[in-house]
Amino acid sequence: MIRLLGIGVLGVACVIAELLSPIRVPAAPTQTSSSVDFTGRWDLTTRGANGLSSAWLEIDATTADKIQGRLVWLYGGADPIYDIIIDDRTVTFHHSGTGEHLIFTARLVDDRLEGVASGARSQVQWTGIRAPDLHASGQSDWEYPRSLMNGRDLSGWVPRSGRDPRCWRVEKEILFNESPCTDLVSELRFSDFQLHVEFQLRDGGGSGVYLRGRYEVQIGNDAGMPATSRTTGAIFGQLSPSSSEAKPLGEWQALDVTIVGRNVTVAVNGRRVISESDIPGITGAALDSHEELPGPIMLQGDHGRVAFRNILLTPAR
Repeated sequence: MIRLLGIGVLGVACVIAELLSPIRVPAAPTQTSSSVDFTGRWDLTTRGANGLSSAWLEIDATTADKIQGRLVWLYGGADPIYDIIIDDRTVTFHHSGTGEHLIFTARLVDDRLEGVASGARSQVQWTGIRAPDLHASGQSDWEYPRSLMNGRDLSGWVPRSGRDPRCWRVEKEILFNESPCTDLVSELRFSDFQLHVEFQLRDGGGSGVYLRGRYEVQIGNDAGMPATSRTTGAIFGQLSPSSSEAKPLGEWQALDVTIVGRNVTVAVNGRRVISESDIPGITGAALDSHEELPGPIMLQGDHGRVAFRNILLTPAR
């Protein structure tokens, strides 16, 4: 006989009920509400020693056992992130894509991210807001084409750095840089548009055409190479062209781009390589991360010697 000392009748009843109850199986881990709050695409603004810069972050926490994402940090393409940890409304992850191992930590404050990226040589404060949808609203009605060059000088263009763009010149209706230097930015801002631009690479350095100053259409010395998210016609690091249509170094080539919202179509030398695809977010070295605003055309000039002509833009009404 088992003696239940000092328990009493009520205690004995509780013990028996516990023994007779079904075995409890621990519940499967469930997704926390804080993980859901972090899911999505974020437009980032950084504050470092060189002032304000732009970046982009995507977090996918829709499954409890696997949180992953992508990051565009200052320059370069969208790099995958595999070590994202979300706990108590705080997200942490690591990134080494820019040559320095950085630890990212951010808190969610009123649906904004407030964070810091810390490395052995630097510490950068950053904030993030949710990226806008920018859904295309149907078929666009277009205005008349306008030239963004007068064929004589740099009127209508300013250097990105704010310094005198002495390395950029116009001769015989051709705009070119005499050596790699600063990027060149149009004074006019645009939302939705069609763009035609002809270009000539004069060395192997490459270049790019930034749509709204945020999405780089890549120009590279990559004729005959497999198409990737970093070859001619790509939205750099975000969208890959379907084929390689680049011509050899020194030949004149053409880009034709239509952008409505985030929906983009790109043709290289008359062949469509991206067809009505949504751009996930900004690309490296973007002017800013304010995707909701109109932006300029920016010609990349810091990678190599490049020439442009016949820059024609047709805005949407």
